[in-house]
Amino acid sequence: MLHLARALLVLSLALVSTAAHAQSSQEAADLRGHVSPTPAWLPRGAFVGAQLRNGAVIPNLHLQWEFTLFQDRKDAWIAILEGGVGWAASLPDSVNLGRGVAVPVSSYYEHTAQVGFGYRNHLPGKVHWGFQVTAGPTFYGAHFTTQPPDRRTAGTVQGRFQIGYQLPRDVGVGVAISYAEPFGLKNRSIARDFVGGVNLGIFADWR
Repeated sequence: MLHLARALLVLSLALVSTAAHAQSSQEAADLRGHVSPTPAWLPRGAFVGAQLRNGAVIPNLHLQWEFTLFQDRKDAWIAILEGGVGWAASLPDSVNLGRGVAVPVSSYYEHTAQVGFGYRNHLPGKVHWGFQVTAGPTFYGAHFTTQPPDRRTAGTVQGRFQIGYQLPRDVGVGVAISYAEPFGLKNRSIARDFVGGVNLGIFADWR
């Protein structure tokens, strides 16, 4: 009986030690925080939306390369490199140049390259939310029926807020809204009225 009691005591101590070691290992892993399964040279986020500006509706796609600056167990500050392309699906019939002069417009595009920083907060299987501020050049242009094409480059500052759900495997999906404010627009640019504006859409973040 004494030998059996000693064996049970040794077994109990071994189980407690194993459980404590497993818990400490899990806590250490939690403290190390999230490690992205996606290499840094591949995109880690995407946004698909529709930009609205002065009667123009411009569907667009943005891809994000995200680099961790600070990582905790559930939130992170990141550096962002973003590229976007967009073409107008709907345009007003004409662009008003003032003094009663209107130029019919037939097409418009807007592409951009942005760099900045952002914040991401998520828990596995729970709410995901974040925001970002970026800036960079925007390449835009339009075609008109009575004027030569107008192709220009300007700068934009963009802010975006996103909120959604955190899926398994650290993938966040949901809705996002952003606003881009252009600067450095040329006064003689005919298509300047379509640059920037409100952008509504959906996002996916697999950082």
